[in-house]
Amino acid sequence: MKRALVLVVIIACLGAALYMGTTMRAAKSPPPVTEQAQSVYQKMDVLSEDVYRLAKEGKYNEAKKQLAELGTLVASTKPPRGLSLEAVNALTDTVVKAKRAFAAVEAEPNRLIWHALQVRLTIDSLTHESEPLWKNYYNPYQEHVNKMMLLVASRKQNEFARAFTQNLQLYQTLKPAMSIHTPVQNMETLYSIYSFLIQETRKQEYNWEGITNALEELNRQTQIIFLGKEQSTFGLGIPPQSPILIIALFASCIVSGLGYFAWKKYRAENEGRKRERDS
Repeated sequence: MKRALVLVVIIACLGAALYMGTTMRAAKSPPPVTEQAQSVYQKMDVLSEDVYRLAKEGKYNEAKKQLAELGTLVASTKPPRGLSLEAVNALTDTVVKAKRAFAAVEAEPNRLIWHALQVRLTIDSLTHESEPLWKNYYNPYQEHVNKMMLLVASRKQNEFARAFTQNLQLYQTLKPAMSIHTPVQNMETLYSIYSFLIQETRKQEYNWEGITNALEELNRQTQIIFLGKEQSTFGLGIPPQSPILIIALFASCIVSGLGYFAWKKYRAENEGRKRERDS
């Protein structure tokens, strides 16, 4: 009986520790955005959509005015807590560069649309963390990577250079939006890969083996960044906001412990009765 009591106490302590661990993780998570800040973010999202729409329609002066208002909001609004320094810089640089492009004396329409799209994707990533627009570009991004890997296998240098240029343009378009919620380590890996590939495409003789390794890592990072990485650790599979799972786990531990000692007691009684019959 004492052993059963001790085991139940141990299980209870483990369950309490698990619950405290999950609540501590919940406490460390950033507080919810206030209603006032949320309304500002929503306004920024609408403005970025207007800038992109007006730029596509060729209404550059109107887009410029909307962009100026958006820049004022970005400058006066604190970014969400937990946003990395690199992400904050990417956000502000994207808006600043777009404003400079629209203020140019002789601005190229395609360049203005490109800046407007970059701003739109970046602000959308800031306001739509779960389903940002930039993740819709996974298919063309992956097609670029697959095409480059085929061209490397066939050693087609000129065609590979053109394919890489297309992918580089897409990467530069999505990069600010990616950096909002992508871990800094993954963004730095992407930067290293593209820096290496840029240097290789400027050479007369390509290092095909190095390019192959770089593309394999680029393919891996593409899967992680666009599709997410599955977590196989059991403890991380329990969201801190789900007490039902914690209670169920705790209850299953207690039931398992009690069931084990009930079985031990039943076995001991059977053995006692058997010894009595034998004697």
